[in-house]
Order: sequence, then C-alpha cells, then structure tokens
Amino acid sequence: MTAQIGDKPVPACALAGVRVLELSYFAAAVAGRTLSSLGAEVIKIEPPGGELARLRSPCARLEDGSQLSYDWLAFNVGKRSVCIDLDTEQGLAAFSRLTASADIVVSDFQRLSIEESNRLAAIARSANPKMIWTEILPFGRGEPYQSYPATDTILQALGGHLFLNGDIDRPPVRIGVPVALVQGGVEAASAALMAYYHVVRGGPGQRVDISIQECIVWTLLNTTMAWQILGLTEMRGGAVRKERANRFYTRLVWHCLDGYVFFGPVGGGGGAAREKSYAALLKWMREDGFEDEILTRHEWNGDKQFDIPQEDYDAVTAVISRFISSKSTERLMTRAVAERILLAPISAIRDVFENEHFCKRGFYELIDDQTRGLTLAYPARWANLSATPLSPLLPSPSPGQDNDLLLERVETRTA
Repeated sequence: MTAQIGDKPVPACALAGVRVLELSYFAAAVAGRTLSSLGAEVIKIEPPGGELARLRSPCARLEDGSQLSYDWLAFNVGKRSVCIDLDTEQGLAAFSRLTASADIVVSDFQRLSIEESNRLAAIARSANPKMIWTEILPFGRGEPYQSYPATDTILQALGGHLFLNGDIDRPPVRIGVPVALVQGGVEAASAALMAYYHVVRGGPGQRVDISIQECIVWTLLNTTMAWQILGLTEMRGGAVRKERANRFYTRLVWHCLDGYVFFGPVGGGGGAAREKSYAALLKWMREDGFEDEILTRHEWNGDKQFDIPQEDYDAVTAVISRFISSKSTERLMTRAVAERILLAPISAIRDVFENEHFCKRGFYELIDDQTRGLTLAYPARWANLSATPLSPLLPSPSPGQDNDLLLERVETRTA
C-alpha cells in the first residue's frame, strides 16, 4: 500500500485509514499524538473556543502576543480540530455522526467526568458498535476509586515513583514533567490498538479502561521484584544509594570535568554485563596510571558482594571518582560505547537536542508553524519503520479549523 506526498509515492503509514476521535486535556492528547504519528487521522473534539489545555502552563508567547502551552504544542502536532458544544442537541448529533465514522475514541478524566464519559460512550456505541472507546482515569473503573480526584503528583506518589525519588533523609521528590499522565496516554494508545486489532480480526468493539496508577507501577521495573528476590524493600536515594535494595551504599551519579554521568561500576548486580563493564573500566584506569589495590581487593560484582564492608565500597568509590572527574563527558561516552562500559551522561535539554547519535539518526524533525510564527524541533522519529514509516509532522491545529471539511467528509464516509 502506498500514499502520495506531492508527486512522489511513499509507503503508507501503519494506521493509514484509521480514524481516531480525541476528547482530551492532557493524557488523551498523548495517546492521540502516538496514534497520529503512526498515520491515524486524529480529530480533536474541542469545546467552543478550544481546549482549556491550550493555556496549560508553561506557555510560549506567540508573535501576536497570545500564549500557547508548550505541552499542547508538543502533543497535538499532526491532528485536526473540530469545536463542538457537547451540551447541546446539535453538538451531540454532530458527535454521533463523527463516532459513526471513527475506529477509536480516546478520552481522559481531566476533560470528561465519569458521568460525561458514560453519556458520550453510550451515544458513540449506539452509533458505532465496533468502535473502541478508550478512557484514561486516575485509578480506572470501579468504586470507590473511580470517583477519587487526582493530580499527576498524586498519581506519581500512589504509583510508587515518589517513594523511590530523592534522598532518604528528606521528603520524596516528584519527577518534574507530568510523567504519570504521559505514561497513561502512551499505554492507552497501545491498549486501544490491541482492542482495534481484535475488531479487525472479527471481534466486537470494546471499552478500554486505563488506570494511570497501574501504568506508573509498570515503570518501576526491578523495584517491583526486589521483595520477591531479595526479601528487601528498595529505598529511594540520590547520588549515593542502596541500589536494588542492597544492604550497602554505592555511588551512581559521578561528577566529571564538564557535568555528570550515571554509572554503577560496583555492587548492585547486573551479572556478566556489569563484570565486563568493570573490567573495561580497570583497563582504562591502568592505561592512565590510576592504580590502587582497592580496585581488585574484592570481586565487586560477584556472588559475595553483599559481604564486602561499607568502608571498602567507600574506598573504591573514592579512587574511581578521581578518575572520572579527570575526564570530559564526551571522552567518557566515546570510550564507554567502544568498550561497553555501562555509563551514561546526565544531559540537560540542550545536550539532548545536540546529541550526535540522535541527530545522525534523524530523530528530530523541524516544523515551520507559519501561522504562529514558530519553528520548532520535535523528537519525531521514535521508530524507524521501513514498510510503514511514521507520519510526517504538521503544525498543531487552530480551534475548529476543520469543522466544515470534517462534517462534509463524515457524510461521504458514512454514506
């Protein structure tokens, strides 16, 4: 299957021909963005005047003096927009016609209450029984939790993130970006596609129920297994912490000549990969004249690492720290990639955009938004699909810019 960009035929996107309706504030916009990048036609159903999320802080100041949310700009590229008043009979009729032509609907709790979601889902399922209704809720369906209010901070906390972030002698620290809402949105897109695949295979339409709290739990990785494996509860820590619920402290954040790197050279498990990483580090240290008996006193990543006294971990850390602090981030990373040393830079936003690997892989795509006077670089190429490439990015829509066109297309598609 192919599509056209100008006069040039190109492979069609994975979700070419799939129509998605989006009723969002934030999390559902992330879901819509994910589906849009795969080639789905995503139609935002906004209230008259546009979504409130367009002014979600922080905001970019546009040429005309108005403001527009950075979050909104990030997660609404490549979409269409219709403004419909869902509190009127005329608006509900237009919504019904749109859902009759849709394959998937995504909504979130910040845009629709439980009651509103029930009302609109009933209309949508009546118009189109095979449609996938996907709703993103703080704790999913089921009383009493479905009615509990929540913020991103609350969801990070009840999902387990806050328990793990920050120094143990201080209150926990939330991740700065709304990671709970973003994770809920991405997982909603994945779940909606699973349900849609079921329809394509001949199954019935479904309602997809996303609990953001459960989505956060899935991101904790090995932490959720620490008790079963070690009989210990992993505690939070900063630069120096008890990694993987260890009984000893090791350093994970290291200062170098021009910044910081994340590195777990000793302790914490990791098996053969970590042993090889430490061996490569020792080889490099010897080349540069960093020799010390403490470096080979123990099998730091072996079976008896739990028996090594804390003072020895502190001593080996001091030697490794002197070595790392003598190197630039670039030099550390060049050697780490070449010799498989398990080390990574701690990057500022500018560093991420200037990352040589990302740039050469074509990870970023520029959007020239002439309507708003903005030229922005987006992390667009999150997957390189040879047969069904990701959709080219288009500027995010103005409120209701596609009302007339989409109403006309609805009649054609459902005729």
